[in-house]
Amino acid sequence: MNYFYFFFFLILSIVILVKPFTSLISNWVMQSKKLLITSLVTISIGFVCLYISLSNEFWYERVWLIVTFALGLALLIRGFVIMFFLEKIKKILPYFMRNYYKFSIPISFALIYLSFLIVSTDYIGPQKDISSSCESDKNIEVICDFSNPEDIVITPDKKFLLMSEFGGIGPYEEQKPGFFALLDLKTNEKIIPSITIADNSWGDSSCSRSNVDKYGPHGIDLVKRDDGRFQLGVISHYPNETIEMFELIKADESWSFVWRGCIDVPYKYYFNDISLKKDGSFFASHMYERDITLNEWLLASLLKRNTGYLVEWNNNLFKKVLGTEGSGPNGIALDEKSNIIYINYNQGDKIVSFDLLNNEKINSTFIEAPDNPYIDNNFIWVTSLDFQPNDFGECESKKSCSLPFSIYKLDKSDLSIIDKYSFDKTVFGLPTVAVPFEDKVYMGSFHSDRLGLFEIN
Repeated sequence: MNYFYFFFFLILSIVILVKPFTSLISNWVMQSKKLLITSLVTISIGFVCLYISLSNEFWYERVWLIVTFALGLALLIRGFVIMFFLEKIKKILPYFMRNYYKFSIPISFALIYLSFLIVSTDYIGPQKDISSSCESDKNIEVICDFSNPEDIVITPDKKFLLMSEFGGIGPYEEQKPGFFALLDLKTNEKIIPSITIADNSWGDSSCSRSNVDKYGPHGIDLVKRDDGRFQLGVISHYPNETIEMFELIKADESWSFVWRGCIDVPYKYYFNDISLKKDGSFFASHMYERDITLNEWLLASLLKRNTGYLVEWNNNLFKKVLGTEGSGPNGIALDEKSNIIYINYNQGDKIVSFDLLNNEKINSTFIEAPDNPYIDNNFIWVTSLDFQPNDFGECESKKSCSLPFSIYKLDKSDLSIIDKYSFDKTVFGLPTVAVPFEDKVYMGSFHSDRLGLFEIN
């Protein structure tokens, strides 16, 4: 709705400056004896607008709902004025037309300002600081003592969640080390996996690691290779841009990491997420230029302009996947059987299914600021931030913060929405991934000290 209002008010700001068009309307009004049908239609639309806005519990915290409310009220007043005071309107109209530009120019500028306000700001309600305590509420259960659990996969034995504890990515914040963690699904205990270094057999021979090196994990993916081993691919931003490869090894009642190689990322790429193939090759999402500033990123988000694309790595070579260009491609998920990859365009507000054989987009669904898609049999789970990037505001300085968000369950075949779970003013916020397991959905976040989960039927 934000973009609908943006274009609506922008077009209206131009139309109102066209005096001949307004003159036609003015002449029609002056010649009319009654405008009963016009007034009734106007009043009806006004009531619809009021209903849409007031049906939302927290309508006064969303810009587009406030605008809808104000528009509905204005239409009601306009409708009743036309109905009961038509003759007085006829007396005022000539004065208005004689001084047309004295009125129309300020109105036009006001509409332009309103249009850009609506498209750059959505949520104006309180930003709930949840840093002081880590307690569940009636809607969301939380598991504490994690650090930015940005991406999550389920281990092969279905007993643990494996996650990347996000260190940071520009231009949001300074890049710093992150960590890996496991969650025991039976006890909700956090486990730090051990990492050992082996020969570089799954990466580029020019890339190396030592036991003392730190990582900056971001997007991760886990696949069972053609040789039966479990390969974990990791986008890492620290100390520099690399793709890290680990073998997941069962260790007693948990899992350990064996480093099996890495790939240095060329400077022209700034990766967000990874999807592995069974042969060890992979796809990665190049989100935007590495040197992008925060203002440039906000402008790109506002204009929905293309900033990145998918890249395939095979035989030690990076290759652009043609046709995947879009605004802020971040989370990706590969269905290798069908050769379809699902791409979330975070700034473009959509998820797309892309045919890798024919290099073409198949389906697309609007979802506001989507992140890591998770394939669950015939469904895809996607998170959505229900606000504009500019609204993040004070949350940046808080350890954990709650803003409105939604979790979508989509049909994998056509990306139609099966279920939507929306949350507001909860004990969790800023989700990046939703992973269903049994009767619960586990949620990670790029800016939080906890995991979140909720029950589904």
